[in-house]
This record gives sequence, structure tokens and C-alpha cells, in this order.
Amino acid sequence: MLPSSLTPRLSATALASMLLIGLSACGGGGLGNDIGNGVQCGLANCKSSTEVAPQDLRLGGKLRREDGRVTADLGFSYRANLLTVVRLDAPDALWLMPGNVRLAPTSDLGDTLAAQVQSSQDAWTIRLQHKGQTLDSTVTLPSAVQIRVAAPASLQRSQGQFGTSLSGPAGLNPQLSLADGECQLADGRTVRWTGYRGGPQARLQTSTADQSQYAVGLEDLQASLDQAAAGATGTPSTPVTVRQCRLGLVWEYSVKGTVATGLSTYSLLTGISQARQVLSYANDR
Repeated sequence: MLPSSLTPRLSATALASMLLIGLSACGGGGLGNDIGNGVQCGLANCKSSTEVAPQDLRLGGKLRREDGRVTADLGFSYRANLLTVVRLDAPDALWLMPGNVRLAPTSDLGDTLAAQVQSSQDAWTIRLQHKGQTLDSTVTLPSAVQIRVAAPASLQRSQGQFGTSLSGPAGLNPQLSLADGECQLADGRTVRWTGYRGGPQARLQTSTADQSQYAVGLEDLQASLDQAAAGATGTPSTPVTVRQCRLGLVWEYSVKGTVATGLSTYSLLTGISQARQVLSYANDR
């Protein structure tokens, strides 16, 4: 069940969406859309960036590198309040540099923005143009990650553990995430999810100059799958048991970026380099 504090915002968003559809149906065109977006933002606990001082803009998000692609997923909220989002309105704009790639909205409210480029570049700048100012935040991605020796494509819980060898940035420990999954539960239901969920702990076994060997316990994997699947049912507090899954596992190394001095001190920018492996899992116990 959603926290009660979120209910008014969700209801307002739904109402605003209905108003936006109505305005569009009336043939308002650009004006209708502008009015609808403004109503939607106003009802959904949202502020326009043109009305917010730079020191109140809280930048948050991640730059991810995988298979030669760099994806930026960023957004703004208001001060320390994560429930009050900030929509980036013209003439304000957010750019990914080098390349001068403008981030585009990914939500109806326009409070989240994204861009993707093909690049092996390590150092990146997130440039915000806001009220005539240029505010540059930077992040240097960890070196690219490669899976040298992958886990078997098919795993059974009774095997106890699996191992993977990675080449990655020195001095950093990877985090293993359940990036996506399609699982059959013991009660016969099938659940699916996308987006990064928590994962089991990876234990370092051996390390050389160019690669490291990690082991993952399948009991830990089962527990993580049960938790992720429960969340995917919409009732995360109700335990479920996963019987089998098709999984996307992501090994990721992360670092913190440097946020522009003029933005909110609550801002957080993370740079991630990651590698993905796909496997099947069966709970044979």
C-alpha cells in the first residue's frame, strides 16, 4: 500500500491528466498543452524551474555506462523535499557534454530528463542553463567493466553459489543488482519488473592486476528474488516464493560526481559503469 502522504499527489496527478486530455481534445494545440501542463504541475506538487532560485534546485540522478553507451537519467526536486518536484521549463535547459546533447523530458510533468549517447568518454559535464546562469556539474565514470568469465547460463539453487570474473576499476567494489526479471511464483503467478532492485552480496575470492573473481551465494540470490518479486506484485509486505526466473543481473561500480556550487547542497550525482549478464534460475528446493 502506498504511504498516505503520497495519495494526494497521485490523485492530483490523475486529475491533472484528465484535464490535460480534455484540453487536447478541444483542439488547443500548443496553447492547450501549455495550459494543461501548467495545471498538471500545479496540482501534482510541482514547481516550474523559472520560479525557483538555483540554490533551491536539488539535482539528482545517474550517468550509466554499459556496452559503449552512456545514459543520463536526471531530475530536480525542491530543496530537501523529494515530494516537491521541479519541472524544467524554457528557457532553462539541461545539457550533456561533450556533445552538447540536450536532455529531454521522460515524464508528463517534465521533472525527469534523459539522454543517451554512444561514447567511450570518461569525463562528463551536466550543464544547467537557468535564469541566465550556467551551472556545471561533473562526473568521471569508472573505467569500463567487462565480464571475463560469466556464470553458467542456467543456475539451480542446490548448486550453492556461482562465480563471475570481472575486469573493472581498481580500488572499487562492485554492487550486484537485479536489473530486470520475469519470475514464476510458487502460487502459479508470474511477475515481471524492470529497473534496478537490490541484489545479493558478491564476495571477492581472488584478485589480480587485470581481473577479480567474485562468488555469489544462491541462498542470498533466492532471498533477493523473493523480495524483488514481492515488490512486483504490488504488495511488498506479503512474502512470496520464487520458483524460477529469467534474470538480468548487473555488476556496477559507482562514484559520486561533483555538483555545481550554486545548486542545492542536497544534490547528488552518481556515475556508474556496469556490465550485464542474463541467466535462468530454478529454485529446486
